[in-house]
Amino acid sequence: MSVEKVIFHYFMNKYLVILAGSPRGGEQTYNSLYKNVLNNLSADLAVCTTEDYYDEKISLFDKAKYKWIVKDYDNFFNYYEENYEGNWRQYFEKGKGTGLYESGSIHFIFKDIILKNYSETLKKYDFIIYSRFDQYYLSSHIYGIKDKILIPTGEDYFGVCDRHAVVPKKFIDKFLNICEFINSEESLSYETTYLNCETSFMHHLDSEGLTDYIERYPRTQFTSALAKDKTNWRVPQYKLYFYKSIWIKYPDEFINSCKNLLSGQHRINFIFSNFIIALNFYYLIVRRLFGKIKQNLPF
Repeated sequence: MSVEKVIFHYFMNKYLVILAGSPRGGEQTYNSLYKNVLNNLSADLAVCTTEDYYDEKISLFDKAKYKWIVKDYDNFFNYYEENYEGNWRQYFEKGKGTGLYESGSIHFIFKDIILKNYSETLKKYDFIIYSRFDQYYLSSHIYGIKDKILIPTGEDYFGVCDRHAVVPKKFIDKFLNICEFINSEESLSYETTYLNCETSFMHHLDSEGLTDYIERYPRTQFTSALAKDKTNWRVPQYKLYFYKSIWIKYPDEFINSCKNLLSGQHRINFIFSNFIIALNFYYLIVRRLFGKIKQNLPF
């Protein structure tokens, strides 16, 4: 992209980054957001979390232009009972043990609350980046594209990854409307042997007619975690060495993000600017290589 186009895009398009869920990943993760997303795109920040997780000591809450705080439920299925009558319970019951019942059912609520209460605010922006608190960004975030929903490659699990997306404002209501899909008879008509968050997201986008507008781009971010972070689903097992208390939640996601940056023309720049990250990448590659060799030994 030419310098002129970059300058035009920077000043003529407005971005809102929404972080929804539980604040995880820690300040080093949040600093990567400030540097590579908010500052790079001159974006505003909105945070949507529950009362129990609202903590003014976390820098995100100080930087956020919008703070959308949701009441805590002892059982989040109470939200569906209060707001929906239909197939939602039957649908979630089919997704036990895959993360849909345990985690997805909660994340969908945040989308529903934002859609029902803050849709007019979203329409003030040209692009909405809907994401999680725990995304660690390794390079400058891409720009939005008119008429395209941009989603990083990988982490699809037979569907479409639902951790991060850049959505033009004209699509945002449909993008967030997943609870209506979960509650509909249509949701039960999809045949799948692996019902999880990603397949649910894929079928929802299909039902809203958004599938043809999806464009995938190379992933350059990974999901981080602190050792003390609570989780409803996946527990991190790989430590990010030489980083204070940060763990890698999905090693394939981390490896693929590093590969995408190391295979491009900015390889040297990535190594110098993310030297410790690069060391962790090569360590994981070697560790996996020795693991495969060990499995193939005859004794």
